[in-house]
Amino acid sequence: MMFQDVPENEIKPGIKFWKNKNNNFAVLMLHYTADPDKNPNTEKGAVWLENEKKGTSKATWMKEYEIDFSTKSGKLIFGSEFCDFSPNIHLVNSFDLPEPYELLLSLDFGQRNPTCALIGAFTPDNRLYIIDEYYKPALPSASSREMFEKFSYLFGAKESVATGSSIHQKRSLVYNVFPTRVIDPTTKSKNRTKIKLGDEIEYSVKEEFYDHGWDFELGNNDWLNSITRIREYMEVSPDGRTNLYIFKDKCPNLSYELQHYRYKELSEFRQKEHNSPEEPVKKNDHAVDSLRYMVMTRPASPQLMPIPKTRIQRDIESLLKPKVSFGSWDVY
Repeated sequence: MMFQDVPENEIKPGIKFWKNKNNNFAVLMLHYTADPDKNPNTEKGAVWLENEKKGTSKATWMKEYEIDFSTKSGKLIFGSEFCDFSPNIHLVNSFDLPEPYELLLSLDFGQRNPTCALIGAFTPDNRLYIIDEYYKPALPSASSREMFEKFSYLFGAKESVATGSSIHQKRSLVYNVFPTRVIDPTTKSKNRTKIKLGDEIEYSVKEEFYDHGWDFELGNNDWLNSITRIREYMEVSPDGRTNLYIFKDKCPNLSYELQHYRYKELSEFRQKEHNSPEEPVKKNDHAVDSLRYMVMTRPASPQLMPIPKTRIQRDIESLLKPKVSFGSWDVY
């Protein structure tokens, strides 16, 4: 269902009604919370919600059950009018990627919202493959443990070190496996406390991840430039290849977010202001934010591999070169 206008009138919780100003069609917006037996604010609804979510991935749940019930749709940030993004090209099934490649790790932290860690593989021809994701709301201590477990296959023969050894050993292993490790720069804020040697000290999320084996550098949160760089990596060459691929079976949440990431719809007043900045809808964007931090560690302008010219093309190119005659000699 496509929504072209703001749902202004909420008839009852979970139901909104309005008329599309473009065609005057009546639109009814229905959310599952309209059913009292499915409202998570009730005891019965909370049980229904818990049972319904069992065995359902985040991406599937958002696609099948949830409706953005608070904001207008807006234009897709990776829509065709802005870039070459195509699910048929950029979202691929996972495969064994041939070496060599550099493994990258980026993380967007969330405690109530999901923490999203992405694993990237960057190849010598400037292609970036997003090969796995961790997507779950949790404290840094829990996220750290679960990330070591989920990504243990990347540690090869030292897998046991990643899951059962000292923090120093874990940190050294992370250094070796992931040369590039970036995190949401807001995690540097010392908005927590901990007890150290009997004293209460200020503490940051970034430091907490470090204490559990993950040493991150602060990522670049330049939203406009990072979105531009993602679009550059999404450019498709004449042979149908691109510089950004996502393993859709391994990264369902990133795959979902890329297809639903939208600009805020501006009010009429703000549309008249020429300097009003474009901003994203801050919802279901944690995987895209993690991708933004990662892609900003890569070359600014990916060079698409040129298609080798055929012999006929080379002959035609040679014949079309201008020539100057000097007596009996032709100089090309």
